[in-house]
Formats: sequence, C-alpha cells, structure tokens
Amino acid sequence: MPKLKLDSLEVNYEISGSGPLLILHHGFGSWGRDWNRGGWLDALRDYARLLIFDAVGHGLSTRTHDPNDHTVERRADVVNTLADEAESETYGYIGFSMGGRTGLELAASTPKRLSMLAIGGMHLLPATANADRFIRHTKILRSGRAKSVEKPDGDRPGNDPLALAASHEALLWWKGVDGRLDSLNAPTLLFCGEEDAHFPNAEESSRHYGFEFAGLPNTDHNSTFFSSEIAVNSVTNFVAKHLK
Repeated sequence: MPKLKLDSLEVNYEISGSGPLLILHHGFGSWGRDWNRGGWLDALRDYARLLIFDAVGHGLSTRTHDPNDHTVERRADVVNTLADEAESETYGYIGFSMGGRTGLELAASTPKRLSMLAIGGMHLLPATANADRFIRHTKILRSGRAKSVEKPDGDRPGNDPLALAASHEALLWWKGVDGRLDSLNAPTLLFCGEEDAHFPNAEESSRHYGFEFAGLPNTDHNSTFFSSEIAVNSVTNFVAKHLK
C-alpha cells in the first residue's frame, strides 16, 4: 500500500477499481482492510474507485501518541488530502463510527467536496455527550488493561493502546456539527443498528436534518460494520443512486 506524507504523519492507503472516487473511513480500533470483512468492497467496487486507508494511530499509519494528531479536524484534513492525492476535487464518502464523525466534520467544513455521504453507527452529537465513558476508556487504555485492543492477526497489526488513548482524548475536543450543516447539499444517509446505543440519536439526527435513514433490525454497533448484509445492501444502493 502507498503512503501519504502529511507533515510528520504517514497514512497508509490503497486505491482499487475505476469510476468516481469513494473514500471509506473505518471506526476506532480497526484498519482500512477491515472493509474487506462483511462484503463491503465486493459490493461497492462496481460503482466506484475505492480508497481505503488506515486512520492515524491505526493499522500501518503513524502511531503517534500526540492527541493533536488525532483531532476530528485533522482526520478530515487527511481525507481531503487523500482525495487530492487521487486527483479528485469531489468524492463520495462512507464513514463508520469514528469515521462517521470525520464525515460529519467534512460535511460541515468542506461540504462542496462531497458528492454523497453515508454515516454508519453515529449521530450528530459531540463525544462530550458521553464524556464519562470516553474518559474512563482512555484511562483503561493508558493502563494497558483494555480488552478491546486488537491483537496481531495475519497481516493485520495489533493496536497501540497509547495511540488509541490519544484518539479518545482528542475526540472530546470536537464540538460537533450543530448549526454547521447549512451548506451541505450532498445526498446523505445515516445507517445504524437498532441494538446500537447510538440508534435513538442517529434516528433523531436523520429526522431533524431530513437525511435518509436505514435502521438495521437485530444489529448492534460492531455487527453493523462486520457482518450486516442489510447495512451493505442499504449503503450500496445509496451509492449506486447518488455517486456521480
């Protein structure tokens, strides 16, 4: 996979297929090639040139421990720079969980670059709405006792707990997008499992802004990304309809 150099950071990415550019941003603790699981890439490759990448602090990208490298705004800058690298002024975007928050920041800060937007397992509220959980998890990550840290698996590298802790710390600085989406014209879909704790806020966010919404029955947060055929089909149909 090639590397994007951005100041002191290196971002590992991969482009495949042809057509309009579609950038996919994974969630916390995952890496770019996790989009292969659950059938995402197989379903989407007929409609787009697919760009997957490892977010800063994840996979084979820079494992920085500085929270300033992990802010939502910084992650949005990485996405736009990857689009520049792919020589595409506009692009479609799919983001799950942490990648969903990044997509919302893109929708607020650089909406004209988005041709379509699909946000999974996330809503429009800032992480401070659940600050106690993030602070608690950050402490666990720094202690080395986190059970959620992925171990090496084949070519998948294990996670760096201190990089993930920095990601959580930076996330709490993000103010969200309330009142910042007036310029967003790109077709937007929110999709979320009905057993995901984020479901009520995701459904309300869609209703409030008039976004399309796909509720996934018998599905929680992780299975939305890794094993939901309904999620893949809903997003693929949305991409086929709106990505130009």
